[in-house]
Amino acid sequence: MDDVKNYTIKYCGSIFWVVVLLIFFLPAGILLLASGIRIKKENEFWGLSYNGSMGWLIFWTILFFPVAIILAIINGSDMVRYSE
Repeated sequence: MDDVKNYTIKYCGSIFWVVVLLIFFLPAGILLLASGIRIKKENEFWGLSYNGSMGWLIFWTILFFPVAIILAIINGSDMVRYSE
């Protein structure tokens, strides 16, 4: 049981907009949450970085979110290390 690792999760963005969008428009809220969440692992923060244009991803999320899912799959995302 000594192998237990602790991971700290934090959101680096506007909490207000995430909560509002999660309540009123779930796909956009999930997009904001996924793009702003950071996980602390061994004194380093890691998060997702979208490889395409974030503007187009937001546009398609608002207009027709299944296209945004396809766009996110095609362009992909990377795990990026962030400084504290």
